[in-house]
Amino acid sequence: MSQYLCNSVSGEQSPRKDGFWQEHQQEDVIDAAIRLYGDEAATAAAYCALEAWTERRHSDYGFWFELFLRLKGRLP
Repeated sequence: MSQYLCNSVSGEQSPRKDGFWQEHQQEDVIDAAIRLYGDEAATAAAYCALEAWTERRHSDYGFWFELFLRLKGRLP
């Protein structure tokens, strides 16, 4: 399995707080994940959600988990 690139930002600068994820439409982020990871996009999002959860980056976890839920329903 290939290595997944998760956002490892900690502390006050999380994607949700600095507005990075808010600037992109969710569909664009989903499409980018599919282009980058193909059939493993949902798995990549799950790994990123798990990493964010274990590092107590709750805002990041919410983003990645939501992305995972959307991807798992979209990919075969």
